Parts: sequence; structure tokens; C-alpha cells
Amino acid sequence: MIRPCIAVWLLAASAAAQTTGAISGRIVDAQSSKPVGGATVVAASPSMPGEENARTDAQGEFEIGLLPPGVYTLNVQAEAHQSFTQDGLAVHAGRTIRVYLSIDPEKVTGAPFRFVQEPPVLPATSAQTGAVISREQLELIPYGRDERSFEPAAASAPGVLPRPLGLEILGSPASGTRYRIDGVDVTDPASNRQGRRLVQQFIQEVNVEGAALGASYGRVAGGVVQAITRSGGNELHGSAFLDWMPIELPRRTLRYNLAGGAELGGPLARDSLWFYGGFAPVLMATRSGVQTEYQYIGKLTLRPAQGQLLSFAAISDDFSLHYLGDLLDRTAQVEAMTGWHRQGSEADSLQARVQVAHLAELLGRHRFAWGVEGVRDSAGNSSRWYGGAFAEDTWSPVQTLFLDGGVRLERDELVGKTDFLPRVGVAWDFSGRGVSRAYAFVGRFFESPELASQRRTREHQLAAGVQSQIFRDVVAGLDYVHKDFRDAPDGRTSYDGATLSLAKPFSASSLLQASYTLSSLQGSGPVAADAPNVIKLDAAYAYEWDAKTTATLGTSLRVIEGSPWQATMDVRAGIVRALTNPYVLTVTADVLNLFDRERGGTPPLAGRFSARLSF
Repeated sequence: MIRPCIAVWLLAASAAAQTTGAISGRIVDAQSSKPVGGATVVAASPSMPGEENARTDAQGEFEIGLLPPGVYTLNVQAEAHQSFTQDGLAVHAGRTIRVYLSIDPEKVTGAPFRFVQEPPVLPATSAQTGAVISREQLELIPYGRDERSFEPAAASAPGVLPRPLGLEILGSPASGTRYRIDGVDVTDPASNRQGRRLVQQFIQEVNVEGAALGASYGRVAGGVVQAITRSGGNELHGSAFLDWMPIELPRRTLRYNLAGGAELGGPLARDSLWFYGGFAPVLMATRSGVQTEYQYIGKLTLRPAQGQLLSFAAISDDFSLHYLGDLLDRTAQVEAMTGWHRQGSEADSLQARVQVAHLAELLGRHRFAWGVEGVRDSAGNSSRWYGGAFAEDTWSPVQTLFLDGGVRLERDELVGKTDFLPRVGVAWDFSGRGVSRAYAFVGRFFESPELASQRRTREHQLAAGVQSQIFRDVVAGLDYVHKDFRDAPDGRTSYDGATLSLAKPFSASSLLQASYTLSSLQGSGPVAADAPNVIKLDAAYAYEWDAKTTATLGTSLRVIEGSPWQATMDVRAGIVRALTNPYVLTVTADVLNLFDRERGGTPPLAGRFSARLSF
């Protein structure tokens, strides 16, 4: 049963964009198929200091939460059973993967390792949808033109379209998209646009949270784009890098971009204290002048005890302190954060949040989560307080069905009213192995207005879909979203979109992300943002030329129906060469907008060269 909650009163970040993931599952006897209770499950990863563990209950169920993104190995030990190891489990921020494992009794003679046939890559326990752009994908495919920052990669996700004011997600206005770096909201409070960029060399992964967001997400009517930065580790690692775009045709004016820098991470004390740091000047020159931005990152990760993790980060004038821990005899998982985002010289945002989760059993398994949050935004002579609280329960009456219901209360001083936001979702793992899901969701959202205005978009959302790993880690999906809008800035009133997608994370030397979205955006008059047909294709392949040399090829294709149609294609070719151990040299050449189409505001053909020496 759930023990009494701790009375923790902290403020919270402006939207609960999760920075950690989880692994849950069920363990059964390989001979009898009966659940194995009391088994010890240990999770380990190069992305996490030390190890985290859990014990299975009488139904063989377990969950290990608060895991930093990375690739994990599970080791299972149970009385009267052989030990068991499952590796290659990719954990991403804001997602829970579910595994079904069987272990052999001691009397059975067999190999000490057994692998599930299909390592799960789907968040089978939730209705939430989105996309993850991994570090390998950032390195293989050219994202970004003037600057290789994290947000251009988000435009590869189905339903995401780049607009002059920012990224639009599944028909919602760009003003409803929030931007995060390691959980800190870096959206400009004065304009609701992206307020902080960060070069891809410092990024571990980019997460796009689109439809069916749970009650823990606030101040959002559209979605969340979050960058998770790299961290230290038990092994020293680092690199020096250079990006140079000297070619843009036709060259009507002098224009070039240059970015370079270095990063370094490793242990100060193995499995207990890690560091990571980087510095990158970013320069853009034209005939009218030179603009230079100095980006930096510094992180310390401390594991003072089992089940406790602290991290401090300074990222280009933004600061944050993050806590992850198991409390109350491991019956409460706590994630808390406080941060400060500085926007130029006049605007800033003070943020903090706490979220607590409990596991319980009552007519099935429950995961009850609650949290409080608050923000103080200021820009010039304008300021406001925002506060929110939420509670939600994920109930699993049987092992393949997950019902999520929650409610959120928000108070925005600028608007002067309290909003009640209910959200309900259901997910069914029809494969029974964590590699498929059918889902449905209904919920209500409000965006946070910019400080100069009290107008904000109200959104009612209905989402449904089905996704399945049709072959190993290849995921096929069909998703539908309907939205009703009120008070949208451009008069849009409704959106209907259906997406057919196919995705494969980087494995076996290749990756694929393809989608086709058919949509309709309605308004009180013509809506300029309407894009009825959108085709996206991102693909890459790495060919091992010899023991020391690998050749890579990646491409990004976009075909968007607008006024007029736009078709762009970017290509990256690269060579990865192992030098004297442990050094590796990577050289790439990008051709941006290969079709050289300038109509509709598309920038012209350009070339970029990059080099990176890493160890």
C-alpha cells in the first residue's frame, strides 16, 4: 500500500518535461511460466554512476525508475534459478520501456545468458507520443543550417513543422511549443520563442513530446522540445571540433558560418562523482557585420549513496540543480529541480519543481504520481508568477493494459484565473511482450501567454493510434490527432492529422525515420500554416571499409505542401578513421538544400565542412 506522502513544498519548472526514463517488466519461470517473486533486478549503464536495483513482487513485476538516458544492462538473480542478463535496452527521457523475461531453474542445463527476441523500443505503458533523436542520428544526418543546434533535429519528428516563429507541433501554434535543456525551460518569457540554443556536440539526445501529454505537463498547448546534454562517465572522453560553412550559392552577399570548440568528461571519483565541460564560439559573418555567441556547458554529477543522485549544471548563463532519489524505504521516487534561465540582459525565469511517484497494489498495480511547480518570469518592467499542481494514477489491472487518469490545476498571475485540466489515456500492449501498443487519449491544455499579452491558446485534444515493432527494432505506426482551438493568434479553430510512420533507431549500421502526414488545419479564414501533405525521410548507413575506417552517408528529405510546395534535401558524407589508440578522426561534408530551390523562402544551396578529433 502507499505510505503517507512526504510534505515536500518546492516550486517547479514550467512544464514537467521528464529528464529520466524507466524500465519495467515481468519475470517468469522458463519451465512453468509462473511469475518469479523476490527476484533481484539490477540495472547498470555507462550513463549512470553505480547501479540501481529492484525486487519483483508476487506477480513477478518490477520497475526501476529515475534512470538517466542511455543503454542499460539488466542482471536478474532469483533463488533456485540461474542468473540472467539482458543487455542493449535503450532508455530515453520521459519514456518507460517494458520487458518480459524468463529465467531457467537451477536444475536446467543451459547457457547462462538468454536474450529476449525483440528488445523493446516502444513506450508500451503510455499513450504519450513523440520522437527521440539519438546522438548517432545527430552525427550521421545534417540537421541545422546556420548553426548545428538541437532544435532543427526536432523537425524530423512526425507532425513537427519549422515556422518563422518557431516549431509547430501537430497543428498547434508555435507559441504553444516549450523548449527545455535538461529540464530547464529556456523559452523566452517575453515572446514565447526559443530562448537558448546549444550546439549538437554537447547533446546526448533530443526529445519531442507531442500528443497525449499527461497531467505532469503544464503551460503547453502543442508540445515540448527538450535537449538532454552529455555527462561525464567512468572513462575519460572528449573531443575538439570545427564546423565551417564557406559556400552559399548564389553568393549575393558575403556570408559564412563558423563554429568550433572542445568538450571533456570523465570521473573525479569512479561511480560517485563525474564531471563534464565544453566551450564553443559560434560565429556568423555578413557584409553588415559579425555576430559571435559563446556557448559553454559545465556539469557535476554526484552519487552520494545508493538510490541518490545530484547534478549541477551551468549552460550558457542558465543554471540548474537536479535531485533524483528513492525515499521512505524506497517507496517514493522523488525528482526535484530548481533552475534559472537568463534571456539577454532584461529577461529571466526562476524555476523549480518536485514530483513524487509511489507504487501500490489494489485490484492490479498502480503508479501514483503527484507534484507541485512554480515559476517567476520577468522581462523589463513586466513580471508574473505561475503555479501548478497535478495528480495522476497509472493503473494496470492486467499485465498488458495501462489506464492513466490525471488532473492538473494551474494559476497564472498574468491571466488571473485558475484552470482545471483533466487528462485520460489508455494503452494496450497487444503483443504481450512490450513491443506494441494501441492507445487513445483525451485532454485539455492551455499555453502560457507571453508577458506582453494575456491572450493564450486553449486546446482540447483527442488522440489515438497503433504502433508495433514489425521486425526487430523497426517500428511501424498509424496515429491520429484531433484538436479544437480557442483564442489562437492566427484564428485557427481545429486540426485533424493522420500520420503513417516507419522508424528504426541506429543499429546494424543503419537508421531510418520516415513519415507521411495528411492533415487539415481550419480557421475563421484561410490559415497560412496549413500543410495538408508532409513527407519526411531521414536515413543513414555506416559501411566498415576496413578495421580502422568507416564511411558514412546520411540524408534528410522534406516535401511540404504549402504555397508553393517546398522540397528540400540535405546530404552528409563522412569518413571515420581510427588513429593511434584512443584517438578517432571524423571528417564530414554536407550539401544543404541539394535541389537549390529558393521559392517560398527556402535558402539556397550551401556546403559545410566539419572535422572532429575525439577519444
